Amino acid sequence: MSRFAITTPYFIVVACLIIAVLGVNSLARMPVDMFPAMNIPVVVVATFYSGMAPESIETSITSRYERFFTLAPGIEHIESRSLPGVSVIKVYFQPGSNGDSAATSISNLAMANLRRLPPGTLPPLVLKFDASSLPVCLITLKGEGLNETMLRDLAIYNIRNQIASVPGSSVPQPFGGSPRQIMIYADPDKLEAHHLSPMDVVRTVNSANLILPAGDVPVGQFDYNLYTNSLLRSPEEIDQLPVKMEGQTPVRVADIGRTTDAQQIQTNIVRVDSQRSVYLPILKQGGDSNTIAVVDGMREALKHLVDMPKTLQSRVVFDQSKFVKTAIETLLDEGAIGLFLTSLMILLFLGSFRATIAVFFSIPLSALATFMILALGGSSINSMILGGLALAFSRLIDNSVVVLENIYRHLELGEPPEVAAEKGGAEVALPVLASTLTTAVVFFPVTLLYGVSKYLFSALALAVVISLAASYVVAMTVVPLFCARFIKAPHDVPGKRSLGARFNQWFNQRFEAFLRVFDRTLNLVLLRPATVLVTFGILFALTFLLVPLLDVSFFPRTDPGQFVMNLKLATGTRVEVTEREIGRVEDIVRKVVPPNELEMVVSNIGSTPDFSALYTPNSGTHTAFVQVSLKDGHQTGSYDFMERVRRRLSEEMPEVTPYFQSGGLVDSVLNMGLPAPIDLQISGSNLARSFSVAVELGEKIRKMPGVAEIYIPQDLDSPALQLNIDRVRAGQLGLDQKEIVSNVITALTSNSMIAPSYWIDPKN
Repeated sequence: MSRFAITTPYFIVVACLIIAVLGVNSLARMPVDMFPAMNIPVVVVATFYSGMAPESIETSITSRYERFFTLAPGIEHIESRSLPGVSVIKVYFQPGSNGDSAATSISNLAMANLRRLPPGTLPPLVLKFDASSLPVCLITLKGEGLNETMLRDLAIYNIRNQIASVPGSSVPQPFGGSPRQIMIYADPDKLEAHHLSPMDVVRTVNSANLILPAGDVPVGQFDYNLYTNSLLRSPEEIDQLPVKMEGQTPVRVADIGRTTDAQQIQTNIVRVDSQRSVYLPILKQGGDSNTIAVVDGMREALKHLVDMPKTLQSRVVFDQSKFVKTAIETLLDEGAIGLFLTSLMILLFLGSFRATIAVFFSIPLSALATFMILALGGSSINSMILGGLALAFSRLIDNSVVVLENIYRHLELGEPPEVAAEKGGAEVALPVLASTLTTAVVFFPVTLLYGVSKYLFSALALAVVISLAASYVVAMTVVPLFCARFIKAPHDVPGKRSLGARFNQWFNQRFEAFLRVFDRTLNLVLLRPATVLVTFGILFALTFLLVPLLDVSFFPRTDPGQFVMNLKLATGTRVEVTEREIGRVEDIVRKVVPPNELEMVVSNIGSTPDFSALYTPNSGTHTAFVQVSLKDGHQTGSYDFMERVRRRLSEEMPEVTPYFQSGGLVDSVLNMGLPAPIDLQISGSNLARSFSVAVELGEKIRKMPGVAEIYIPQDLDSPALQLNIDRVRAGQLGLDQKEIVSNVITALTSNSMIAPSYWIDPKN
């Protein structure tokens, strides 16, 4: 290989240039993330039936889908959540399965089973998730003169459309606010006076508000499109609708109530720094997108929003890319420092600047070749890849140093540079190959791993092995070629010795003195082998006494600069009461975290039966989660603040059940998207018995040392009213089940009658 490089120098130079160009191009185009892509597909199916109780959702929708989804190939297990009006099913597939095929299979099965679901069930929403499906940032919205409903409309109809074009991003529905809705407030006394019921108003509005395509009419030489006023355009038109006729006099909607442009009953509240607001979560699409590019793209897109109120203020918060940037910059800095120190040591021991340059080439060429090959395999730039390169930096130079030293030996024997380069490289080719293979084979057991460990450490091992192979090729080709062309024997250098040569001579003298001391010490050790072995054996055994003092963890704990509190009050607590209690929690956070270290507090209270149920852990109006962001450069760590807030909550608000998370990408990926590193699931045919077992088990686990919290997200004690209808008596009065239930529910919704069972385009 050395002879080939020396005889074909232009080929080697061109190959190096190709590696440099393609490597830099690959480095610029590769996605950047904290961890490698986890090929453990999860498909989420959300099905909606407005107003249906969780028990009915579980029986009529969730259970049927779960049984039907078992027909899909490669399923590992299935989990589900049945919420009011929403069924959320997560189908976990075997590691290595194709995510697109998994999503297609589940989508086909979901649509095929739709006809077996209760009439009125909306078609299911099928999405592909993974372990890192966590918002990479949040976009908060506020503005003077803009209420929650206006902010929500701006987020849905304007902002989402303009920022969805950012490559690699996914923008779900906003959280907070209440959807705009035209409301009819009927007066019960006026209804009774005209012998009307709320359902009479509902039927009137529904029959007068229809989408009726009328077609076209040919008149003369023209063909006219025909449009009708079948859709109501404003609340004033609704007020003029006749509900019934009393003789020749119509009873209009305005005679029994009023119509207003209002909003739905709010079940989800977002607070940003204690003020009601709206935010948009921004997710990253899969492992082939760039976290940093997504967040930077969102910041840039927000600067160019059009057709927005001047008072609107949008802000990117909880930026997960900061942590990714910090981790990557730290690894690059450490690699640069290692490269500088290694070059300094080579210069110090070899005493030749040209020799240092020859060895220096091995690191960038090997690293760029590694990035080029990884890019071809669809990998990303992440902490494991960079960590593998940092680990291999010293070995990348070792191969070149061995070749260079042997070439120097031949030069000192008086051989010409080309001969010395060829012989020096050929003589150590097999030893260098053997040392490279012995280092690479250490990573073979990584192929036996499974789960998250497989994807994490496979990326690290791949980076090390590829870079070592590249360094061997560089050491056998580039270094001999460089030495043959640019390095001469020490006695061939004309003129006076330079300052560097004199320093090198002085250093070598001191180093020789050190070697003599080392030789004498080594001789003493070899003369007393038993004593040395026993001494070091005792020291080795004593080190095991330190093992109990060390903590054990799968991955080093990192400070994400934020934390999340999942909070739960008494089941069935109204959202207004929950908001008041969350306000107290926010006050505790501000007392614990100093203002100079606190960046922002965002609270998400309650949930809504729509697509947002896929992206929130909240299960009802009594649940919430609070996200706390710390400022850059905070002196106290996130976990310390978490512990302080936890203690204050237990002392001041014992009625609140908390569960703390770091809220960072690292824990989300390592926990496979689960809220905790240890997740116990108890299943059985008797739900009440399974829940009681979970409570008993939780009480025992809570007493174990090191356990911070036990959190059971499911609730079986939600308060409810049972409405029992006498069907015989109802039939005697000429009423049916549907009409009775509709009227009773409408009457109980508020002090006034509300009939929101129609649709009007809020844009008109």
